[in-house]
This record gives sequence, C-alpha cells and structure tokens, in this order.
Amino acid sequence: MTDLQKRYEELKKQNFPDGERIKFVADLGASDEIEYHYKLICKDRDEGTDLNLSGSFYKHDKEGLEYLFTVLDNEKDESLKVFAAYLMAETLSKLRHRTFYAEYCKRLIPVLTSFIETKDALLRQKIIIALGWIGSLNEIDILIKQMSEDKDSFCRAWSVSSLMQMSFHGVDKEVIQEKTKPCFAFVIAAETDLHACGIMIEAAQILFGKKWIGSSAVEDVDAEKIEKARKSAVRFLNK
Repeated sequence: MTDLQKRYEELKKQNFPDGERIKFVADLGASDEIEYHYKLICKDRDEGTDLNLSGSFYKHDKEGLEYLFTVLDNEKDESLKVFAAYLMAETLSKLRHRTFYAEYCKRLIPVLTSFIETKDALLRQKIIIALGWIGSLNEIDILIKQMSEDKDSFCRAWSVSSLMQMSFHGVDKEVIQEKTKPCFAFVIAAETDLHACGIMIEAAQILFGKKWIGSSAVEDVDAEKIEKARKSAVRFLNK
C-alpha cells in the first residue's frame, strides 16, 4: 500500500476533515499515481461522498489526459465513458494556457458530441456542461438544438448556460450573441419548468450584460420574480 493509499484510509476513518482532505487532494494531483487518482474519483462518484477529488486532476497535465483517453478507448459502459470524457473536459478547462490545449479539445469534442443523443438525461446534462467548457463555434448549433428540443428541462437549461460559458472560454462572445439571441427569446418564453427558466434567464443576462434576476430568486424558484424577469428578457431578446 502506497503512502497516499494509507492516508486515504486514515482520512476515511476520520470522515475526511476539511483541512486534511484539501491537502490530500492537492498531494494526489502532484503525485504520479494517475490511475489511483482516477479510481478514487470514480469511487467518490459511486459513493456520493463529494470529496472534490477531481479538482486537482489537472496537475497530472498531459499525462493525465492521455490516461483518460486510454480509459475512453477501453471502456464499454456508456456512463463510465461519459464520466471520463466529462473529467477530461473539466481538466482541460484548467489547462487553457498549455500548448496542447487546442489539440486535445479537437480530439475530445467528437467523443462528447457522439453521446449527445443518449437516452440518459443525466449523461446528456454532463455532455452539455462539458461542451460549455471546451466547445468551439462549431458546437453552438448543437447546444441551440438541445435547448430547443431536449425533453429534459435541465438539459435545456444547461444548454443555455453552456452557451454563456463558451463566451468565457475563448469563443467569440459577439458571435454567440448573434447566433443565440432569437433562440434564447423563444426558449425562455416557452419554458414550463420555472427553475430551468430561471437558470436560462440568469445565463442570458450574463451573456448580454443585463440584470433581470438575482441568483437567490433562481435558487429559491421565486415564481413572481422569475415571471417578471422572463417578460423583461423576452422583450429585450426579441428586439
């Protein structure tokens, strides 16, 4: 058993105290134990312990990404493939400054988009969020289609949010605004799930530099404030 494995077992007995857990996660990323790190992230997901072990995976740099591509090549289970691809996108979003960033995005994006028709709504949500982190101009139309046609309300909401995220991750903001404005107006006006509608409005206001609703109103699903914001958003987006 390695030192990291021993530390993990000790932390588990202590119910993962915050300070020690944070140091362990940092040391895990700084180590060369990439496979062990990945297995712990999977274990954390399966057990629902939410230890944020993926937060330091980017420290494995290119070697970590290559390991995850190997996982993708060898894994048959759809949910595990999507999980690995999602982790890759999360990792890449923290490595934008690296020279290999564009090349790895180019390799990963087709993997993500190949799963966009999966029947599992939770997996679609992960794919949509991942595209917001690493997607390019070419993926705008995919997200527009999902926000307009997806049967799952959160897939629709995260599609709008991911289009906003793209503007923070190197995709031309003005192009996103131009391509999405009429679509945003349509989906926000049509959305029947109030929480999803609130998420859409909040994402749209960030993208277009407006202030229609506060985060607390979205979190609390304040019907009155969401409906008021919906009217203001649709009025602006239809101009």
